[in-house]
Amino acid sequence: MWTKLTDTGKKYLTAAIIILLVYFAMKYISPIVSPFLLAFLLAGLLNPLVQLLHKKLKIKKSVLTGLILFLFCALIIISFWLIFSSLIANGSKIADNIPFYQKELCLMLDDCCNKVEQKFGLDGSQIENFIIEQMNIFVENLEVKILPAVMDKSVGYMKSIVSFISFIVVLIIAILLIMKDYDKYMEKYRANKDFQGIRDVGRKVLLYVKTFIKAQLIILCIISTICALTLTFSGMKGGIFYGLLTGFMDMLPFIGTGIMLIPLALFRLISGNYWQALLCFFLYAFCALIREFLEPKLIGERVGVWPVGILFAVFAGIQLFGVWGIIKGPLSLVIICETCKYFWNLPENTSQT
Repeated sequence: MWTKLTDTGKKYLTAAIIILLVYFAMKYISPIVSPFLLAFLLAGLLNPLVQLLHKKLKIKKSVLTGLILFLFCALIIISFWLIFSSLIANGSKIADNIPFYQKELCLMLDDCCNKVEQKFGLDGSQIENFIIEQMNIFVENLEVKILPAVMDKSVGYMKSIVSFISFIVVLIIAILLIMKDYDKYMEKYRANKDFQGIRDVGRKVLLYVKTFIKAQLIILCIISTICALTLTFSGMKGGIFYGLLTGFMDMLPFIGTGIMLIPLALFRLISGNYWQALLCFFLYAFCALIREFLEPKLIGERVGVWPVGILFAVFAGIQLFGVWGIIKGPLSLVIICETCKYFWNLPENTSQT
């Protein structure tokens, strides 16, 4: 059957098989092997530093790797602790000001209803009572339906947290074990000709990973700078902190800038600071546009994939793999493209060698 196909038919059939295999691998195999693949990648990044320190300090590589990982984890924990401490402090201030916000909201609602009554001749008090009634219904539904549903899923959340912690523990142990014999692994990997295809595809995938991380850092710096400067110059207290935190949240695939800017906008709106509220909404839209514009260009053009292809891969990845599809989608696209190129050009490469 294969011999009866034309060259074009062989290419299409090869591409279809590769797409199915990559989908199966991303859907079912990647959750199992991802900590070990990531450990090997991180070991490769750490190896030059560990080698340099090993030559100068004459300390075992495993010990140096453990110290570096310990310092890195401590830095991350301290950073998160500072961020959450600041959020809790600001949250307590907001909780203390809830009566003030309620009063301001009632005054704002009363003022809006009076203006509607003056302009359109409608009964302002009736509109105000209707809105308050709907708000009370919403609060009751929140207490009766949403909060119990969240509590019911708390076991699932705990399982996710335990799964994440186990992932990190396995990752750290795998890095320590790989670093002990990293040079031996790489020598065998380079010497074995059977790995030629894996090396060719792997180089392109590694280029994508490096480009992706670099792009995220660039976007993080741009969004953090824009938000910090804009909020500070608007006169908002703690504008620099909110701006930097907004940029960090934007880097997370399932959170984004909205978790910071929308609550800020609502609180400013309730407080009667309409200019800052409008500015926060504008920043939210502007940051979303920046990411949508920069991410495909920074990633797609540098890895040889059209920006619209990366955008499509992100959308398809979310539909197929959930929130992690933001990473798995473009990664799958790069693997599929590079594997197809390798197999399509295989006869030429063979004849040349």
